[in-house]
Amino acid sequence: MNLKKWAYLFITTLLIGGFSAILVGMMLEGNSLWGSGMANLFIGLLWSFGLGATFSIVSQMGFFAYLTIHNVGMGVFKRIWPYVQVLLILFTFFDLIYLRYTTFGKEAGDGLLGYIVLPLVILLYSCFIAFLKVNQTNIRAAIPTVFVLFVVTIIEWIPALKENNFSSMIYMLVPLLLCNTWQIMQLHRLTQSKAGAQS
Repeated sequence: MNLKKWAYLFITTLLIGGFSAILVGMMLEGNSLWGSGMANLFIGLLWSFGLGATFSIVSQMGFFAYLTIHNVGMGVFKRIWPYVQVLLILFTFFDLIYLRYTTFGKEAGDGLLGYIVLPLVILLYSCFIAFLKVNQTNIRAAIPTVFVLFVVTIIEWIPALKENNFSSMIYMLVPLLLCNTWQIMQLHRLTQSKAGAQS
């Protein structure tokens, strides 16, 4: 990937993060934005774009960190690296449910089901995008795609998870997921190689 392609990926990911945060912010806080005058609306939209752009940078850092780890993993674990990633996906899925429930749910008296739904939705979304990726590249892209969209996104999402506020969680999750989706779906196009789909 040359500098021009990297700049394209950086700018487009930045815009996706910014505009997706605006859309989410309008859905979550639309009444307060529209009901306080045009100046408040403009500042609110600008603030949302800035936060979304920040989330996109976090997403890009996580994505390129994964590419490095992926290359190291292939060198160290070789043929079993895909299976290692599957184990990490399952471990992350279990931890996201268990740790959030034991940290927040038990004390509040919440049921376990409420802590299963969101991780399951993210995992199903990741599998759907992996299906699209495989159709455009090859079957070897499936596990890395799910890993990026699930494990990497969850790691990037930790600051919002610590707050345990649903609005804050969604506000950060959507831009992260969309940015990671965009990057993983663009990678094989920018590298112009089927091999790039494995990353």
